[in-house]
Amino acid sequence: MAHNIIAVIADCDDTLAPDTTAQILGRFRVDADRFYDNDVEKLVHAGWDPALAYMHEMILLTKQEGPLRNLTRQRLTEIGAELTFYPGIPEAFPELKERIEEDPRYKPYDIRVEFYVITGGIEEMLSASRLRKELRMIWGCNFAYDSDGRISVPRNVVSFTDKTRFIFAIQKGQVFDEDRNKPYKVNEPMEDEERRIPFRNMVYLGDGPSDIPCMSLLKNEAFIIGILNKEKPRRSWALGYGRRANITVPPDFRSGEHGYIQLHEALKHIADNMRSAFEYQRSRREAPKF
Repeated sequence: MAHNIIAVIADCDDTLAPDTTAQILGRFRVDADRFYDNDVEKLVHAGWDPALAYMHEMILLTKQEGPLRNLTRQRLTEIGAELTFYPGIPEAFPELKERIEEDPRYKPYDIRVEFYVITGGIEEMLSASRLRKELRMIWGCNFAYDSDGRISVPRNVVSFTDKTRFIFAIQKGQVFDEDRNKPYKVNEPMEDEERRIPFRNMVYLGDGPSDIPCMSLLKNEAFIIGILNKEKPRRSWALGYGRRANITVPPDFRSGEHGYIQLHEALKHIADNMRSAFEYQRSRREAPKF
């Protein structure tokens, strides 16, 4: 199977955007620092999964006269449409895609770029954002809703190691809506040469602890770009000291800035390797036979 697709896979919160849950809370005048450092952290120390902990605390804030009592499905999508992203997002994605796909060095081989997001944030909100149209697929946490449309219970959760499941889904080409309700499909056997996007043709972007399982899975083959975090510098330190990322950059993806430049370099390197593989295959077909 000819491999001609490059996958750029990114976390969202503190990678492509300031924490999206904090953006929701801010709309309802809830102190995000207190929410995370006090309420959520207590549950985590009691053994809760961090993603379940923040979703549970959000649900509690909808009860009775809680500050999130008007947080409905419709309100989530309205907030999603107004989400703030880091500079250059999402504009850098279609621009980089075009630069690779229209490059005369790669165009004869139909080399293509796809973008994915795997996040512990709320998928439904991100799906309403301006980022969504640049993505092949997004996976994240979701709520179920009560009869009034308010969030009621967690429907699905994407925690640390859960993220690796979607890396394999991308690798195997299980990136269609019909694959979403088949959680065991990703574990079905598949020959290496049949896998749509090998790890070597992936770029991963992430900022911290929730990304470590994906980085550990990919670090010997894919390109890994860590995102620096001024407010939480230990996250960035852990990425570099633990050799989880090939390089770390500030959260700025405008043309000419480090994030944009390094992502473009990673894409070019993978595309060059693809071109070399195609040319080698062609030379073998054209070689004289004696």
